[in-house]
Amino acid sequence: MLEVLNNRRLIYWFFSRVCEREIKDDFLKQLVSMDNPLLKMSFSLDLGDEEIREGLEDMKKYIEEALKRDLKEVELELAVDYANIFLGVKHAREKKGAPHPSESVYKTGLLMQEPYDEVLQAYWDAGVDVVKDFKEPADHVAIELQFMSYLCRKASESLQKGDKESLIKFLKAQKDFLEKHILQWIPRLAKDILESADTDFYKGFGKVLGRYVQYDKEIVDMLLEDAATL
Repeated sequence: MLEVLNNRRLIYWFFSRVCEREIKDDFLKQLVSMDNPLLKMSFSLDLGDEEIREGLEDMKKYIEEALKRDLKEVELELAVDYANIFLGVKHAREKKGAPHPSESVYKTGLLMQEPYDEVLQAYWDAGVDVVKDFKEPADHVAIELQFMSYLCRKASESLQKGDKESLIKFLKAQKDFLEKHILQWIPRLAKDILESADTDFYKGFGKVLGRYVQYDKEIVDMLLEDAATL
């Protein structure tokens, strides 16, 4: 159980980081090194799922090819694709591509609507304050994914302490946030990422993200069943 929780924490952290800002500097160097988080994810994800396997292979292939190129060129290519996908550049220019990557926009068409208030309440209930340095709204995809990573970490800490009550509380919080928020819009965002991306890295990311959040609901349900028997 501890291994599963820690793997999920890593996966959600990685998803959040990819959505938060461009891939450059230390993160790009990490991706092209032996410490590549994609390699760790390959061992911890169910590669029997064809879409997840294909997406990871697309991402890893892009990174392998990047090693043969000038990293500044790769950095620029990824930055352009990030801007097209997550900053709405392509959407604004061509009237297509992914709209603003926030739950409110995907559910209502407008920024900072009811879903924004709901996720803020979920953060507060879990004792989390949104990082002020991040300029996007609290229902931005990067923050919601980072929140899931946080809940995985808190569940892991509770398990290590032998605190069954807190473990179940944080697992239930994960299930609740998945069902009420992440599963309600992130699969659609992932589809938009896949369709609007130009690089295989982001195309693969769209495949993995969309399928993983659906797969993860089954994992949380199994973790809750296991936790009840401790």
